[in-house]
Amino acid sequence: MTLESHVVTTNGATRMFLFDDVRPYRDQIGRVLGLLDGDKRWAYSLWRAPKGLNIDEIDRDQYPQAYLQSAGTAQAMTIEVRYIEADGIARQYVVGRAPGDYAIEPSVRMPYNNGSRHLDLYPNEVFTSEEATEIYYQYFLTDRVPDQYLLRLINQWE
Repeated sequence: MTLESHVVTTNGATRMFLFDDVRPYRDQIGRVLGLLDGDKRWAYSLWRAPKGLNIDEIDRDQYPQAYLQSAGTAQAMTIEVRYIEADGIARQYVVGRAPGDYAIEPSVRMPYNNGSRHLDLYPNEVFTSEEATEIYYQYFLTDRVPDQYLLRLINQWE
């Protein structure tokens, strides 16, 4: 993998390439996830960069198309993944641990962005930064969430 293979976005605005010059990729991901406080740092995403472009050349209207993202705090965060599926449709999922009981309504309200927004989640869809780091690192390596996790569809774009 090249040094500029992935981009990280913080709070939906600040974008930069993910580098391993200060610490290994896994540790760098874990460090930033561990800094999420729901207030000043409330969201983080990771996505594959288009090849051959500098960060300022990436069209914000075109990228990212697929990504892994989180909102919340280091102690309690959601993880969502957006894939462009084989049928060409973009689908976004909430990641959860198995087993998941989806027969009832979500019971966890996850505030983020200084409490101005929230997500309604199931208990198995709430992660700590340590748990999220492992999922993010596998996504970094494979562009996929590990198979042992459940994916609950929340949106799709045709």
